Amino acid sequence: MVQEKNRAYTYRWIVFGVLLLTYFFVFFHRLSPAVVKVNLEEAFGMTAMQYSNLTAVYFYPYAIMQIPSGILADTLGARKTGVIGCLTMAVGSILFGIAPGFSMLMFGRMLVGLGASVIFLSILKIQSTWFAESEFGTLTGMTTFAGNLGGAVAQGPLAMMVGLLTWRMSFIAIGIFSAFLAVLIFVLVRNKPEDKGFEPIVAVRKETQQKQAGIWQTLKEIVLCRHMWPIIIINFLAMGVNFTITAWALPYLTDVYGLSVSKAGAITFFYPLGAAVGCIVTGAITDKIKMRKLPAIFMSVGAIVCLVLITFLNGGKAPLPVFAVCLILISVFLTYTVLFYGLSKDINHPSFSGMSTSVPNVAVFAGAAVVPLVFGGVISKYQPILGNQGAYQKMFLGFLAVSVICTVLNFFLLETNCRSRYDELREGTYKKNIFSLK
Repeated sequence: MVQEKNRAYTYRWIVFGVLLLTYFFVFFHRLSPAVVKVNLEEAFGMTAMQYSNLTAVYFYPYAIMQIPSGILADTLGARKTGVIGCLTMAVGSILFGIAPGFSMLMFGRMLVGLGASVIFLSILKIQSTWFAESEFGTLTGMTTFAGNLGGAVAQGPLAMMVGLLTWRMSFIAIGIFSAFLAVLIFVLVRNKPEDKGFEPIVAVRKETQQKQAGIWQTLKEIVLCRHMWPIIIINFLAMGVNFTITAWALPYLTDVYGLSVSKAGAITFFYPLGAAVGCIVTGAITDKIKMRKLPAIFMSVGAIVCLVLITFLNGGKAPLPVFAVCLILISVFLTYTVLFYGLSKDINHPSFSGMSTSVPNVAVFAGAAVVPLVFGGVISKYQPILGNQGAYQKMFLGFLAVSVICTVLNFFLLETNCRSRYDELREGTYKKNIFSLK
């Protein structure tokens, strides 16, 4: 029995490792067009607007598919869902590489986004069946770390590949590798230990199993749960600010500090790196202390302090070293939202962890689509009136206001102490006050 348990505990890392590699390439796909922008302009006479549409079309199916992805992970299973996702990415990447015109280029890119959209929630589903509740935060941090790392390393290796193989052959090769990942998932990944002949690792209460509702009834229950709405609103606002910073940090450094693009890029490079490190450290710490709410409050306050310095020091032009340090710290502090996947899982039906984590993920991408447009409008409005420095100061003031709102909302989170509380909440036996920090 002990030997069988050890085999299960070893094999789960193979399952998780394969999916982690897949998520690494999700981000690789996501950032790949930036590397070949010049090649695409030469091949298709592409305008700046067409390039913007090409990068954006990845996110449209990605955002739309978040709730369906959760349903697929819960019903079809993470294994089949992951295989279909990788094969779709493979087809999209190959079509991108052989595209004779801009329309097929767009279609291929859309397919890549469609395939990529199901991977993250499939991984969260695997975490909930192969690993203990107390490990969820650490594993989610590892997953987001792998994704951010994939985005960071995409630039250099892909540029080298393009130099060796041409951009078309490079995307065909990436497509073939994505198909190989589909084969790996099919061969090695199993939805739960029982599918591999092992004993269950995660114990599910019998009462919970008997209360399983239909898919749409469960989704309605998740969306209407009052404990979900602070999570949804914070994800929309905080991640909207996060995506806005990634879009405007480099222009801010060139417009306000007069830095070259390369020097500005050397600073902004550390923003995704800080986020990657922050995710894995935050997840590990919260699993260790068995708390998610207090760390979220602490980190959101840290983001406020950094934004106060950036906004008000020297009229919105803080000393460059101060800005650089604050930028990196903000990237770390904003990773507190990664804790919300665990919270969402803990307060909803254990058998539908895919759907319960998909809802806050929809808020992330909705915020990514809406919030940057709002702050882009702020810069456009104030730039002719206040100049670059004044316009960007207004933007940072907006970031500060949003961060204060998020900090207040963090007090309305329900601390679950990294355990499923679904049955206790339904039975009315979990009496913890939402304002309790521990």
